[in-house]
Amino acid sequence: MTNLKIAALSSLVMLAGLAGCSSSGYNTGKQANQSSDTEYRQSSGSYMANSSIGQVMTTPHGMTVYTFDKDQPGRSNCYDACATHWPPVTADGYAQEYGRMSLVSRTDGRRQWAFDGNPLYTYAEDSMRGDVKGDDVGSVWHVVR
Repeated sequence: MTNLKIAALSSLVMLAGLAGCSSSGYNTGKQANQSSDTEYRQSSGSYMANSSIGQVMTTPHGMTVYTFDKDQPGRSNCYDACATHWPPVTADGYAQEYGRMSLVSRTDGRRQWAFDGNPLYTYAEDSMRGDVKGDDVGSVWHVVR
């Protein structure tokens, strides 16, 4: 009977631990280091950071943003493997355009932030505020300054 109680208690502890890992608070569409859901707000101040190449534009979370030469104004051409390496800076459903910041509809149904009509991305290999590892990759990715 003691072994049965221990097994039942162990199962209960395991279930409680798993309940805390439910997906209700997590973005299950991407790995945590590739999350790009972010919200620019006009009143939040400057989205700039110092880097090894000077001031660069960032997401509200401080990650450097890039543009892609193969995009057209108002249209992203970065999907699948490209979007894995260059996560689009997506917007929530309440996002509002302002100033030079606009929103672009992606073919997967999400909305992506754009600056001067150019869709914005982060780079998966950037890990800290001010990293610019993606600048001029393939001569088609460029930091927004």
